[in-house]
Amino acid sequence: MTDTTPEAAGLISRLSDIIKYALISEVSATPKPGLVDLCDNGAHTDMCYDTFVASTGAILPYLTEMFSAGLSWPDRKGEGLFTAIRPVGLDAEKAMFQATGGVNTHKGMIFSMGIIAAASGFYYSENRCFRPEDILTLSGRLCHDSLDEDFRKIDRECPKTHGEILYVRHGLKGIRGEAQEGFPSIRNISLPAMRHWKITCADDNQVHLNTLLALMSQVDDTNVLTRTGPQALEYMKARSLQALELGGAVTGRGMDALREMNREFIRRNISPGGCADLLAVTIFLWRLEHYKEEEA
Repeated sequence: MTDTTPEAAGLISRLSDIIKYALISEVSATPKPGLVDLCDNGAHTDMCYDTFVASTGAILPYLTEMFSAGLSWPDRKGEGLFTAIRPVGLDAEKAMFQATGGVNTHKGMIFSMGIIAAASGFYYSENRCFRPEDILTLSGRLCHDSLDEDFRKIDRECPKTHGEILYVRHGLKGIRGEAQEGFPSIRNISLPAMRHWKITCADDNQVHLNTLLALMSQVDDTNVLTRTGPQALEYMKARSLQALELGGAVTGRGMDALREMNREFIRRNISPGGCADLLAVTIFLWRLEHYKEEEA
C-alpha cells in the first residue's frame, strides 16, 4: 500500500529531485575521459548530453516509484521488495529507449539506482534517516538471493547478454555481483573519496571528477572489458591513478591529464560507463546523507 500522507508525498518529491540531481550531475561532470559530458560525446557516436537529459526525464518517474515502493513496503524484513521493483525497472528501460530512439543511456543506472532507491525508502521507513553504509548493506540483502537465481538460470551454452558472456567466460558478475555484495566499490572507494573531496574542494565538478577517477583507478568496469578488453581496463586504471597523483581536477596538471586521457580514450574506444553509474549513485547517497541538513 502506498503511503499518501503529506509527509510521505513531500519526501517522495524531494527524493525525486535528488535522484534527478545525481543523474544530471554525473553527465555534467566535465571533462570525463571517454564519457559524454558538456564538451563532447566521449567514445560514443550514438549519444550526447541532450540524449542523457531526455533519458533522465524518462526514467525519473520509475526510479521515484521504486523509492516509494520501499518507503511503503509492508514486510518489515523487506521480503519480496526486489522482486516487486523489477517490472518497474523494465518499464523504465522501455521509457528510456523510447526517449532516446533506441539508445542505451541508463540501463545499468536503472538497475543500480533502482535497487538503492528502493532500499533507501525502506530504510527511511524504519529509521527516519538515511545512512549510506546501512542502505548499501540493505541493498545487497534485498537482491542477493534473486540475483543468485538469475546466475543459476544462465544458459552456459548460449549466453545472451554482455553480462552473461562475461560471467560464463570469465566468472565476472559485474554490476549484479556489486549489488549482491552491497556495492563494495561505493562503500570502499567512491563514498570515502567524495567525503574527502567535499571537505577539500568547494567546486562540485572537481569533487565529482576526482571521485570518478578514484573509481576508474580500481574498479573492474565491465563496460570497458566488453568494449575493448582487459588491456584497456588496466590502461584505464593506470592512467586514472596517474591523474589522481597529479591532483586530478583540482590542479592544472591534473586537468591536463584528464583532457589527454579523454583524447586517448576516444581513440581507443574506452568508455568507463560502469564507473559513471557508480558515481551517480554515490552523489545520490551523499545527498541523502545530508538530507536533514539540507532541509533545515
